[in-house]
Amino acid sequence: MNQPIPTFEQFAADRLVTDRALITRDWVDTLSAQLNLDPRRVLPHNDLLDHIPLVLAKAADFLLVPDREKLTAEKMVTDEMRNIARLRRGQGFDVQEIIREFDELARLLDVAALRWLDEYPSVPDPKGVGRVFGRLNRVPLLMGQITVGTIEEERNSLLRQLALAEEDERLRLSRELHDQMGQLVTALALGLRALHDGTASAKQSARIAELEKLADRIAREVHQLALDLRPPALDTLGLPAALEDLLHECAERTGIEADFQRIGLAGERFPPEVETMLYRVAQEGLTNVVKHARATRVNLVLERRGGNLSVILEDDGDGFELETVLVAPEKAMRLGLRGMRERVARLGGTLEIESSPGAGTCLFIRAPVPSGEPAAGTGAAR
Repeated sequence: MNQPIPTFEQFAADRLVTDRALITRDWVDTLSAQLNLDPRRVLPHNDLLDHIPLVLAKAADFLLVPDREKLTAEKMVTDEMRNIARLRRGQGFDVQEIIREFDELARLLDVAALRWLDEYPSVPDPKGVGRVFGRLNRVPLLMGQITVGTIEEERNSLLRQLALAEEDERLRLSRELHDQMGQLVTALALGLRALHDGTASAKQSARIAELEKLADRIAREVHQLALDLRPPALDTLGLPAALEDLLHECAERTGIEADFQRIGLAGERFPPEVETMLYRVAQEGLTNVVKHARATRVNLVLERRGGNLSVILEDDGDGFELETVLVAPEKAMRLGLRGMRERVARLGGTLEIESSPGAGTCLFIRAPVPSGEPAAGTGAAR
């Protein structure tokens, strides 16, 4: 009894399973020649060579899935690709190198599909041929997207860890400055004051008075440095109090008029990294206002709306051409906008900037947050 001729999808799926080891080997050999690299540099993890045929086997199933189940089939492929992407951690791969790999795989799959077409035992259905090529090309596209996406996730995770380590170090230095250096400067001031015992000459008294003023100035600067490194209010009282203190301190120091508002907040605490990010970006924004804007007034708004926590910082200063600043070389980019945007983007937030010469500047910083937790007791952020 004659066996029914399989559809071209079924035939191609069977051949993909049969040819997967050949395709994998061709992939490694071709890339090694193109990139002038040893195969183990192209696919450096031993387990990776075991995963590639598995992906191609899943791709064979992908060829047979009806269109209505395409998303489920894509998930099968992407799940396996996540395993491959995890194996790439720490391998030092350049993103462009990864893209070249998957472009090469797409080319090899097209070559294989054309060979299968020649070997198919009957006249193929044009729609079936189109579906095979379309779905085969979808596989390396998914592989590239998932791998590059995982590398970006790893990068963001590393940057978040570095940011947390930086804040821990800031906290340690702040405490040491406040507790140790502060005590030493206080002891120095008390010692100088004790020299006013009536035996010093007028010249010596004047000199002691100068030294007392210097000790007082050192004490104030050490205190300010400790606050800049890590404001205690951010850990003990939360973001609204820390931002309000930051704004008022800036106003007292510079003479700029300042106004602070909080909207939609009721004593909640938010994830420490979110509070720290919003504080640091607002701090950087205020620093830019003081250094560059020549502003006379600054408004700072902290608002909770739905699932977002927002900071709006507005000044009436000189403003600037935003596009000119954004395309400037890194060293020439005085406002640090790229760093601010990266810090915000790490937590899935956004930073929007509105500015033009003579019309001031407004920063809109938004970060997604879960439901806030009521501040109980100290409400410590760490």
